[in-house]
Amino acid sequence: MTFKDLINEYIHGLSDDDMNMLTHKINWFVEKVKMSNPELVDKFLMKVDLIVNPHFTKETAEYVVSRMSNKDGTTGEHWNYETTMKVMDGDFNEADWYYVLNMIYSDYYKSGRSDETYIGLAKDFMDDKDAPEGKAKRYYKAMRD
Repeated sequence: MTFKDLINEYIHGLSDDDMNMLTHKINWFVEKVKMSNPELVDKFLMKVDLIVNPHFTKETAEYVVSRMSNKDGTTGEHWNYETTMKVMDGDFNEADWYYVLNMIYSDYYKSGRSDETYIGLAKDFMDDKDAPEGKAKRYYKAMRD
C-alpha cells in the first residue's frame, strides 16, 4: 500500500486528533529523511508550502529566488531579504515582496536601469487591484505548471 492509498482511504474519516497524530508522524519521517537528504526535504517542504499557503514564507521565497536564472547572467538573488525590506513601498507580505522584487530584476534586467525602476515595477505588480490574493505565489506557480 502507498501513502497516497492510505490517505485516500482514510482522509474523510479523520478527526482533528487523527490529523494531529498524522502530522506528527509525517514530521517525524521528514526529520529522519532530512538527516540523509536535506535537499530532498527542502524541495518537499517547499512544494507543500506552495499548496497550503497563499503567500511565500521567508524560507520558501529564499529557496525559490536562489534558483532564479537572471537575465544579467547571474543566478539567485540580486537583493537580499533585508535590503528588500528597506525599500518595500507598500503594505505587502514581506516574503512576496522579496520574491517579486528579485523576479522583476531577474526577468526585466536592462543595463543602466536604476534600482528605483525595478522597485517601481515590483510595486506595480504587487498593487494590482484586479489580482487575487497571493498573486506573487500564484504567478510563481503558473510559471512552473
